[in-house]
Amino acid sequence: MSTATTTTAENAGLPAMLDTKDVAEMFKRCNLAVYAEARRIYYREVNLNPCKKYPKQVLQRVEWWFWDWFAYDCAVSGIGLTGNESEDLRIELQYGPGAGISPFLALAEFMYDKDERIGTREIRDFRELDDTNFASMFWIRDASAVKGRLTVEDIIHGGVYEVADVHAASQYDGAHGGMIVIRIAHVRGVWRSCSIPIYEARRPDDPQIGDSLARSFRETGYKPDFAGLVRFFYGRAKDTGLDWEDVEAARQAGTLDALIKKASNR
Repeated sequence: MSTATTTTAENAGLPAMLDTKDVAEMFKRCNLAVYAEARRIYYREVNLNPCKKYPKQVLQRVEWWFWDWFAYDCAVSGIGLTGNESEDLRIELQYGPGAGISPFLALAEFMYDKDERIGTREIRDFRELDDTNFASMFWIRDASAVKGRLTVEDIIHGGVYEVADVHAASQYDGAHGGMIVIRIAHVRGVWRSCSIPIYEARRPDDPQIGDSLARSFRETGYKPDFAGLVRFFYGRAKDTGLDWEDVEAARQAGTLDALIKKASNR
């Protein structure tokens, strides 16, 4: 079994990173049944409209988000990867809180055991990322290109985070509003983004919109998982497919709560 690729930049103090595409591809090679079942579940949950013509780049991103969802949010048998074909074919998807380990951690631990490039520092980075990562909608409170940081508020769960993301901080430099939907993790003492954004918009940036959106999510109790977030923006029927202009229009019309309740009725 060949090993996946990792990236790091020690001079910049960045943690090691394991590409989620490699995680998905590894399972596709060593246990196609697990990979295929996970992909079926993901696309069922995302619920793209078969009658809608999506831009090619949107479909590509939906597939990229599958890699992230599979790597971080799925769980497989605690046996993990062994490098033995007959053993790895026994790996199964696991269900329920605390069941199994993530495919990301399964590959990370395998590499730690088999790949001399992966030492104690790298595996610590991988374990921290696996343990702390989560995805949500975040309201941008502040962005500084100089610091390479975003200060964001979690719209769905609450809480304020300072996130290291040089690209996003440069893109939103000086912003005090807008939204970014992304996965973050706490590694080496810093919150960092660890996926491409599901959705992002600098405008509208009226704080009242952010407050209304947060209040609506918390009052309805709707807390979508990663696949649910993809569905919220790109899916159909049981979710809204809203963009920011729709959110603002719904807020002004007083129908935002109803739309989010519709999204939560799965």
